[in-house]
Amino acid sequence: MKILMEYTWNSLKKNKKNTISIMIAVTIATILLSTMVLATYMNWNHDIDKAILRNGNYHGSFYSGIDKSQIPYLKENQKVDEVYLRSEYYSGKIDTKRPYFNISYLNKEYWENMYEKNFILEGRIPEKSDEIVVIGNFLKENPQYKIGDKIKVNLGYREKEGKNIDPFDFIGEGETFIGGKEKEYTIVAAISGKSLSYEPYYGGLGFLDEDSIDEDMKLFPFLRMENPRNIYKDLPEIGRMLGFAKGEAEDSHDYYSSSYNLYYLRLQGIFPPSLNLWERVPESTLIFSIFILFVILLFVIIIYNVFTVWSNNRLRQLGILKSIGATPKQIKSTIVLEAIFISIVPIIIGVILGHLFCYIIIDIVNSMIQSINLDMNGSMFNLVFKTSPIVIGLILILSFLAILISISRPAKKLSKILPIEAIKYGGLDYEHLRKKKRKVNNYSPSNIISSLAKDFLDGNKKAFKTTIISITISFVIMFVFLTFRSLNQAITDLDTEEYYYSMQTRVLTREPADENIFKEIRKIDEVNESITYKNLYLYSKAKLEYESDGFKDVGGFEGIDIKKYPINKLEDGYEIPVVLTGIENEDFNRYIKSQGEEPEEYYNRERPKAILLNLVKEDINQPLARTKFIPYFHEKVNNISISEYENQKGYNFHIDIGLQTSVKPIKDYNLQDYRIYLFMSKEVLNSIMENFDLPGDYSHSERINLLVDEKDINSVKEKIKDIMKYYLSEDDYYIWNILDDEAEQKMMNKLVYLIIFSIIFFLGIIGVSNAYSSINNNLRNRRREFAMLKSMGITKSDLNKMLRLEGIYYSIYSFIISIPISLIFLVFVVKINKAFNFKDLIMFLNYKIIVGYVIAIFISIYLAYYFGIKKVEKDEIVTVLKDESI
Repeated sequence: MKILMEYTWNSLKKNKKNTISIMIAVTIATILLSTMVLATYMNWNHDIDKAILRNGNYHGSFYSGIDKSQIPYLKENQKVDEVYLRSEYYSGKIDTKRPYFNISYLNKEYWENMYEKNFILEGRIPEKSDEIVVIGNFLKENPQYKIGDKIKVNLGYREKEGKNIDPFDFIGEGETFIGGKEKEYTIVAAISGKSLSYEPYYGGLGFLDEDSIDEDMKLFPFLRMENPRNIYKDLPEIGRMLGFAKGEAEDSHDYYSSSYNLYYLRLQGIFPPSLNLWERVPESTLIFSIFILFVILLFVIIIYNVFTVWSNNRLRQLGILKSIGATPKQIKSTIVLEAIFISIVPIIIGVILGHLFCYIIIDIVNSMIQSINLDMNGSMFNLVFKTSPIVIGLILILSFLAILISISRPAKKLSKILPIEAIKYGGLDYEHLRKKKRKVNNYSPSNIISSLAKDFLDGNKKAFKTTIISITISFVIMFVFLTFRSLNQAITDLDTEEYYYSMQTRVLTREPADENIFKEIRKIDEVNESITYKNLYLYSKAKLEYESDGFKDVGGFEGIDIKKYPINKLEDGYEIPVVLTGIENEDFNRYIKSQGEEPEEYYNRERPKAILLNLVKEDINQPLARTKFIPYFHEKVNNISISEYENQKGYNFHIDIGLQTSVKPIKDYNLQDYRIYLFMSKEVLNSIMENFDLPGDYSHSERINLLVDEKDINSVKEKIKDIMKYYLSEDDYYIWNILDDEAEQKMMNKLVYLIIFSIIFFLGIIGVSNAYSSINNNLRNRRREFAMLKSMGITKSDLNKMLRLEGIYYSIYSFIISIPISLIFLVFVVKINKAFNFKDLIMFLNYKIIVGYVIAIFISIYLAYYFGIKKVEKDEIVTVLKDESI
């Protein structure tokens, strides 16, 4: 074994150029692997932080309350690490604009670990039982109060006909308030939260002093478990011991009143037992994991071919070693040991450089965000550089595993080679030469040089395989990226509605939003024009006779590909998606009058009436730039049936069609496929929605589009935030503006360019470094061949010409493979995306990058031959032929 170690070490020192080439390849492959593992880890950390920020740092809870006597059981339970307590809401009466004040009390641990503290607008969390945090709208509607002031609350409960009323109910006729004791609180903070003007109460959060908890106080526990992996077993058992009802089934979310912080648990690899395997991995983690597997596969392919070339170049040495008694096992061990020795330093350097590369990328992204003042809070771009010993260990394990996989096949193959063949062929592709049929090349004096060059290239393809694979992969990755950039540019230029409004605020609520929000936004001085509306997505049954003549001529309903578009064929017609838009009364009335109609007839709630935007694309596959719109429905259609859900399920009703128009009530409104677009007063739409089931948190979402000068956008954005913080939390609204949109697109483009071209650069370096190594080794091994050719009469200029031709063939070989693959991909994209033709994508393709890349690779490889030729020119015929070591 000691002899093998010494031989291995001497071999590495003797073949420095080979060793350096392999080390470069391993280093770059490790950088790519490190980058992907770190990106996955940082994204996971980001998701964990976001889950804690939004939901709290706990594992599970109970939605059935406990009392004071049950707290010790939880705190002393060996399965429970920490207990956070929150009381139910209690009603209080105050002398303000709204009569009631609802208070919930949170203990110290709850305040420190749960999400409420993250929404404090100003002030601090309470630390005493007589301190309180009020919802932001309280201070706005009652300017006589500010942080630091004291407020008196008469604590008690609301009652009607002898029954308690829920603190969050609206005021009912005949209700009374039964007061208990009056308590004075100090306002220590204002918190952002949902507050609607028609609600009769304000909200507040106090401090729960566990030493003074009333016996009848109802508390909701939130738990961190000692072993969270057993939470789906332990939490129901704790609930059972607390006396909670069993629930319907063991796998249900309410089993013994159990509730779980599902997303937080899922990120830690803890899943409900009933969850299928494919549902368990978070989408972002799955995507990053696929990329890691791709990089590992790329790592193995590249390193495998590097080691194959390296091993083949040592055939003569291995043959001699085997001829003097080395066993196949010893040969294999020699190759594996040599591969490990070569890889140790590059892997360590690759891990360090991979960390540095990730740090630089994140620093660049943060700098770009700051330079354009872009709000990326909560976005995946808002990453923080993080690593850990476990991550570093994982990268090292994956890297060495890839090395072992890469070297195993070449080592096994070379351990079985016959000594005489290894010594005879010494690195040349002897299998190729053995199997090769008689050449049909033209070896006439005028063509002998080019024929010899082609023979050499054919006989030594394996030596150049790593270069060919690396450059082919890098070129294809680049071309695929540029194709998608071309497609994206085609969408932007040819298939995007031009923006009229420069800003939009979207309010996300499950009940009608507070109208004061929109009134205050419209009053902002810099707002030149606005329109407020909400969309409801429903279904309509359309008969064949509804078709307009123009729509019928292009195929009508029967010509629609129902597999591609969300349209269902019925026995007596078609079910088509409907977008029912309710526009703010003032804006709606203005539009109706502009069309020569009277708005009064559109406000009949018993028989609702709407405007039909009667447009559909003549050719649905054409982009907007080439689109011609035609009438969708026949002008005689004056009433359509609407259903809440597909297949006429849910609430069903009819809408009269008043005006059929081709003028959009909302400028820059985007029309999609074959949907029916109806517009009515928001007031009437809200009355219709009272009959709906409306599942989900954002069923009453509304938008207000704003026309603002570009110079005023940022100031208006801040003013909207100032308004919103008194009505909704940051999660319940979204502000879009054209400047941020453009800046985000530019930042995204720069980031993707940086990442993609870093990968292309690394792969190019692997290819070029391997090319230099392979070319130098092959030219050195062929010195006897060149001397024989010279002795046969080939001149120095002919030999130079032959080698230059080899260099040209070698330089373009990768592109002979990669360019057809890339063009096939381009044709595939055109086939699946019928909106754009081949000419569209070619028009937006960035040829400068493609040509620049081809020229750079061509010159790099050709220069390797150029410098190799200079060395060959110095050889003397007799000296080389006498040298038996060649």
